[in-house]
Amino acid sequence: MKSVASTLREQATLLRGIGRDNELKGKYASRLQEEAEGLEKRLDQVASRYERVHGHLTNWANDLEEFQGEADKVLANAKKEQEHLEAEKAKAESGEGTAPAPTASPSGAQSDPLHTYRVQLERIKERRDERARHHADKIRDQLDDAIEDSWWDNFKGWIHDNIDTIKVVLDALGWAATIIGVIALFIPGLNVLALALGGIILGARAILAAAGEASWMEVAMDSVGLLTMGAGRAGLTMLKGANAATKAGAVTGRQAGLKAGLRAHKSMMNSLQRAISNTADEGAKKFYKDLLTFTRKKISDDAGRVAKEATESSAGAKWAHLGDDELHGIYSQFAKNKAAFPEAAVGNTAKARAGYGISLAAIYAGAGADAVDKTFGQSDAWSAASKATDGVLPDKWSSDGYNEWKENTWKAPVGSSW
Repeated sequence: MKSVASTLREQATLLRGIGRDNELKGKYASRLQEEAEGLEKRLDQVASRYERVHGHLTNWANDLEEFQGEADKVLANAKKEQEHLEAEKAKAESGEGTAPAPTASPSGAQSDPLHTYRVQLERIKERRDERARHHADKIRDQLDDAIEDSWWDNFKGWIHDNIDTIKVVLDALGWAATIIGVIALFIPGLNVLALALGGIILGARAILAAAGEASWMEVAMDSVGLLTMGAGRAGLTMLKGANAATKAGAVTGRQAGLKAGLRAHKSMMNSLQRAISNTADEGAKKFYKDLLTFTRKKISDDAGRVAKEATESSAGAKWAHLGDDELHGIYSQFAKNKAAFPEAAVGNTAKARAGYGISLAAIYAGAGADAVDKTFGQSDAWSAASKATDGVLPDKWSSDGYNEWKENTWKAPVGSSW
C-alpha cells in the first residue's frame, strides 16, 4: 500500500506540473489545466488515504504478532503440562509411583488439568478481537473523507459483479424476441411483444455500454430492429396516406362514371321501363326486365369498382412480407384502385411506392441484421446452457472476428469519477 501511495504522489506531481505549465497554448490548454489540477488534488487525497490506512494495518500486524507470540507460549506450557501428566499417569499405572489416597471425583474446572491454559488463550483471543475492532473503526474513520463513490459508481460496481448473469439474461431475451417474431407470422399481435422485448434489451445494453461493460456497437446492433421498425412505420404512414387519397379519388371517379353511364343510357332505360309497364306478355316482360338489369350492371361495371378494404393476404404474401400482412394488404388495395381509376392515383403513386419500399426494406434490414447477429455472434445464453449440461448441449458456433468487432468497437474506456 505504501508503494501505491508513492506512485499516486508521483502522478500527482506530474499533474501539478501540467496545471502550472504556462507553455500550453490552444483551446484545450485551460480545460486540460483545470482537469489536471482537480485530478492532482484527488490523487493526493487517495495517496493520503492509502498512507493512513497503511499505518493502521501496520499497527494491527504488530498486535497480531504480539498475540501470536503470547499464544505460542501458552501452547508450549500446555504441552509441557500435558506431557508431565501423561508421565505421572504412566508411573501410577506401572506401580512405580506412590498410590494417591482416595478422593472424591473432581468436577467442573477441576476435571480439566489444562483449564488454566485454556482460560489464558481465551483472554488472548478477547484482547485480539478487541484490537481488531479498534483498528477496523480507525480504518473506517479514514475512509470517511472527501473521496466518495457516487450512486453511479456503486451501480457500475454492481453491474461489474453481475455482468455474466446480466449478459445471459439479455441474450436469452434476444432469442425470445426473435422466436416470438417468427411466431407472429401466424399469430397477429405478438409482434408488439417482440418490440417490447427489443426496447428492454436496447435500454439495458445502453446502460451496460455507459458503464463500460459493453460496446456502443452492441447497442447499435440491438437498436437496428427498433430503428427499422420506426422507419417501417413511417413508410407505412406514407403508404396509408397515398392509399386513402387514391380511394377517395376512386369513389369520386366511380360516382362520375355512374352519372355518365346513366345519362348515356337514360333514353334506353326509360323505354325499357315503359315496355315493362305496358306489356301483358309475361315472357316479354321478363325479357325487358333482364335487359334493364343487364344495362344497370354494365353501367356499374363500366364505372369501376372501388376497393374499400385492405386486401386479405395469402400465406405466400404474408411470408414474403415477413408477417406484415397490413403492409401487403394496403398496397394491394392501392394497386387495385389505381388499376380501376388511374386518374385517382395521379400524384399518389410515387408516395405509395416510396412508403411501400421503405417499409419492406426496413422489414428485411431488421430481420437480416438479427439473422447475421444470431448466426455469427456469440450466445451467452447458449454458452451458459452448454456449461450447465456439461457439454451435452454443444456450444453455439460463432465468428471470432465478428465478436471482436462487435464487442470492442466504440467501447467506452473503463474509468472513474468522483
